[in-house]
Amino acid sequence: MPRFSKLLQEKKNFIFIGETGSGKSEIALNTAALLRQRGCGNVHLFDMDQTKAMFRARDAEAEMRELGVTVHFMPQLLDMPVLVNGIIPHLVRKDSVCILDVGGNENASRMVGCLSDYLNGENTAAIYVLNPYRPWSGTIAGIRETMETVLNACHIERVFFAANPTVGPDTTEELVTAGLAQLTRSIPAEELTAVFITEGLELPLPGESDPERIPVHQYLRYPWLRSK
Repeated sequence: MPRFSKLLQEKKNFIFIGETGSGKSEIALNTAALLRQRGCGNVHLFDMDQTKAMFRARDAEAEMRELGVTVHFMPQLLDMPVLVNGIIPHLVRKDSVCILDVGGNENASRMVGCLSDYLNGENTAAIYVLNPYRPWSGTIAGIRETMETVLNACHIERVFFAANPTVGPDTTEELVTAGLAQLTRSIPAEELTAVFITEGLELPLPGESDPERIPVHQYLRYPWLRSK
């Protein structure tokens, strides 16, 4: 299984899918920032999450604009998901790097399904984010059931896995270690491209065969914490 940093070098389109609340939006934002730091000129982040009113990539639009990332989104219509304008042209343009932040339920995933002809090529990486602290991802059966529902709606042929054993700003080293151990009982460590970890936490360095560890900056914060 290739490491996440290698995928960033080899692909131009990245899709983040998984259970609601697994941290996809935060990881998508950090991926966009990382690609800009690595010199990618035209980075476009498509916020396709129409399943909740908080913690969406569009909430960090101003910060992303300062970094040189263009954020695309459409007004929220829970009962009628709307495809974001301009997504297909950027998916096929060679000079555009696209990041798709997909909502966590079945209806949201269907929006990706209508793009499957564009997303199943060699230049795209679909990342399924696993968070053991979400309601339906704490057991092997729960992970498999949620994954089957999402992937059937997406029609994505190949998926890379990433772990996000965090609970937001209250994440501790102990929670990360315990969450990762729980996940690897259902998804072998060698199947994970990366472990996303809240920046600032100090953990033992991974071994050569362990998944890559990537620090995650918190762009999405509760309104009462945004000024801090």
